[in-house]
Amino acid sequence: MKPGLRSLFLLPLLAACGTVRHWRELQTEPMTLGACYDGFVAVVTARDGFRADASATDRGMGTWQSTWKKRQMERHFPMRSRLRAEILVDDGSAETGCTSRYMSEQEKVKYLRPRADPREEDWSADGQDEEAEAILGERLVRRLAPKSVRLGKPQQPAR
Repeated sequence: MKPGLRSLFLLPLLAACGTVRHWRELQTEPMTLGACYDGFVAVVTARDGFRADASATDRGMGTWQSTWKKRQMERHFPMRSRLRAEILVDDGSAETGCTSRYMSEQEKVKYLRPRADPREEDWSADGQDEEAEAILGERLVRRLAPKSVRLGKPQQPAR
């Protein structure tokens, strides 16, 4: 087989292996890496009900991942989401703050077989939960960068 043809056959396989992630970033106020990490964990575990996946979480490396959290979408099809976060340990300091990034990925079951609990192979990627990321971002800013929050009088609409 010619080298050019071989690469044409491999291209779809490589595209299927990769997942595009759109991270949301947050620059914290001056604080230690530990305070940033603890603040993030406090926000996502207190209100959102996420639990840490111990196999993919490493405080020293600044990584955190939740276990899958299941919910129902329309027509009672199951959906699940999980949160991933990274605190870029090399890009910050206690004096300048930390840069953190996070994203919420979701999966759904497209074809529900006649059983209550789908198997792992039944789940397929369904992009990111942008609404959940936006809400989480607001909570994180209030906790990790409260001075950047601008409180003021709401502007009146132009007439």
